[in-house]
Amino acid sequence: MKKYQLNTKTGTSDILICESFEKLQEHTAGKKIVILTDEQIFALQGERFPDVSIIRIPQGEQAKSLGRTTLLYQELVRLGVDRSDMLVAVGGGVICDLGGFVATTFQRGIGLSFVPTTLLAQVDAAIGGKNGVNLGKYKNMVGTFRQPSFVLIDPSFLKTLPENEFISGLAEVVKYGLISDPGILALIEGKTPREISGDHDLLTELIERSVRAKVAVVTQDEEDRGLRRILNFGHTYGHGIERLYELPHGKAVAYGMVVAVDISIQLGLAEDMLRKRIFTLLKNLELLPDIKPDQEKVMELISHDKKKKGKEIPFVLLKDAGKTVIRPLSPDKIMDLLKNIKLFTI
Repeated sequence: MKKYQLNTKTGTSDILICESFEKLQEHTAGKKIVILTDEQIFALQGERFPDVSIIRIPQGEQAKSLGRTTLLYQELVRLGVDRSDMLVAVGGGVICDLGGFVATTFQRGIGLSFVPTTLLAQVDAAIGGKNGVNLGKYKNMVGTFRQPSFVLIDPSFLKTLPENEFISGLAEVVKYGLISDPGILALIEGKTPREISGDHDLLTELIERSVRAKVAVVTQDEEDRGLRRILNFGHTYGHGIERLYELPHGKAVAYGMVVAVDISIQLGLAEDMLRKRIFTLLKNLELLPDIKPDQEKVMELISHDKKKKGKEIPFVLLKDAGKTVIRPLSPDKIMDLLKNIKLFTI
């Protein structure tokens, strides 16, 4: 096991990489725990869960709602949970986002920890303290910042992860290679998702390097006011098409990364070779969705981005792998740029 520590003003979080889920209660400081998970995770891994109260909810993005939040508050009341207890969210990004929001707001805050079970959650969603739910079609519009006491990352959960979900998680790994650690790209270029998932040492290194990159950013900027915005690379546009076309998060972000690089080239920030490199990598990883977005509908969603400042939206762009720039763009300017993107032609 390797441990990284994330220190911020809202708390300290221990990131435990390659720790066994069976050792969960060794890290809960003797607290009474309640586990929040989804039906699919429990069906696949339920025999590994400790003998504690377990709340199971349906799988899927639709669970990240204020309605579901109310139902969870009521269940915690029924279970007699108080501020000395801990909610352990065991699942993917949806469970971590939802569990973090519920634990932060129930009784003004109960204990919280995460056991991410998807690649996407292990390298990104469970790290950094962002918690939230959707408001209708607007993603993560209601939320909090709160660091979990610990994040227990057990790669063995990935053995039962459906292939499409594993592929989706690879998009966030690529993101960290593009914004922070280009060495990640060198490790996965030319490889297929199956080759990566079947190589335990490689997979562990990718998880560790992604976690290390995110911890370095969040340590400096927990509340998304400056440096942390680079973590949104591919997400401004990606969140729009994710909601509009019900795409897997990773494929939406992958599309968003291609769009962001294309815009970077149009603005004279990057060379076309970068676009070709990213396109080839994402294609090999089976991350490119076959869609032709209605750009006006996408812009309607982008225009409500919660990071918007006045009339401008901060867009994360690239000069090269590992070299980001944040450029405030008006909706009209973004729309003009979208009209000229090459989509997936090289």
